[in-house]
Amino acid sequence: MTLTKTMNEMDESDIQIVPAGRDELAEVQSFLAPFMDDRQLLKRTSIEMELLLKHAFKATINGRIVAFCALEIYSKKLAEIQCLAVDEDYRRRGLGGMLVKCCVDRAREEKVKELMAISASDEMFKACGFDYSLPNQKRALFIQP
Repeated sequence: MTLTKTMNEMDESDIQIVPAGRDELAEVQSFLAPFMDDRQLLKRTSIEMELLLKHAFKATINGRIVAFCALEIYSKKLAEIQCLAVDEDYRRRGLGGMLVKCCVDRAREEKVKELMAISASDEMFKACGFDYSLPNQKRALFIQP
């Protein structure tokens, strides 16, 4: 599908940010596959993705997914932003921030006490109100066993 307007020419009615449905698994996987192939996102099984769709949001333009983000709730104490991806043609235009806000709002609705985000780029998350819980003291380290 060819888009006839650039993001700057579109008005807000062209962009739809809505919950992603569990019946959209194949479409979401297709959108996220290049990000996973490029190791920008962790690879997920279909079962893992299906579980994430319970609290997931997508941005669409003319019915095509151009951004996606999910909230994984671990407990009432902690949840995590997962699978934030924005099509390269639509980056730096606020879509990621809008999707993160949807996840923050959902976490608030679910009465989650703390929401974390693991990212290679923390500027956008800081603009959304995230910060290090113990600045200059501790950071999370990971290993893939």
